[in-house]
This record gives sequence, C-alpha cells and structure tokens, in this order.
Amino acid sequence: MGALIMVGTLTGLAVLIVGLVIYFDPEARGPRGTDGEGER
Repeated sequence: MGALIMVGTLTGLAVLIVGLVIYFDPEARGPRGTDGEGER
C-alpha cells in the first residue's frame, strides 16, 4: 500500500511541475506563435 502512495505522490509532483513549466514558460508549449517563427 505504501508503494502505491509513493508512486501516486511522485506522479502527482511530476504532473504539477510539468504543468507549472508549461503555464509559466509559453515557449515550452511549442511553435504555436502568431509571429511565424516556428522551429523546423
């Protein structure tokens, strides 16, 4: 049971960190800008 809690906590932290990075760093979302500077 403890292993499930540990895995769930680690997964939740990873999702939280990725979500915060995407929220605060628009460049991490990919080349979807309207300025036409898509990296290829």
